[in-house]
Amino acid sequence: MPEAWWETLALIRTLWIDPRWVAAVLALLVALSAIWLAVRLRTRLRVLEERLRELRHDQQETDTALLALHGAIKAVAEDVIDQSQHQSSVKRALDRLADQQSELRLRSVDEGLYVQAIELIRLGRGRSEVRTLCGLTHAEVDLLFSLHGASVVRERSSGSR
Repeated sequence: MPEAWWETLALIRTLWIDPRWVAAVLALLVALSAIWLAVRLRTRLRVLEERLRELRHDQQETDTALLALHGAIKAVAEDVIDQSQHQSSVKRALDRLADQQSELRLRSVDEGLYVQAIELIRLGRGRSEVRTLCGLTHAEVDLLFSLHGASVVRERSSGSR
């Protein structure tokens, strides 16, 4: 065998590492990796715990805000109901007033017509003329003449004496 061959073989033997040393180095590397991973996990756990505390605090604030909002909505709803009831009450009152106003308007028109008809009767106008001018029915004119026509006849007869 050539000499180079023996030199190569000697070099291989010097590089040859005992398997126990390899196992020890590997064990050391695994242990260091485990420690590094544990430290990293511990740091990540602390960050997550802090984030969880923040989220719980935010949730409490949100719950408080929701309760306040619920109370405000309830108050607004009660106000809306009260306003609706008040509006209904005012509408009923306005309807009653409108009805009363219509009745009064009709009465004043009717009373005005009756007053006008009575005045025409006192002036000696005839039934058809009173009915036409005042827009009254035959029955209304007859009633007015029966009530007020007799006094006109008496006034004329007493005035002519």
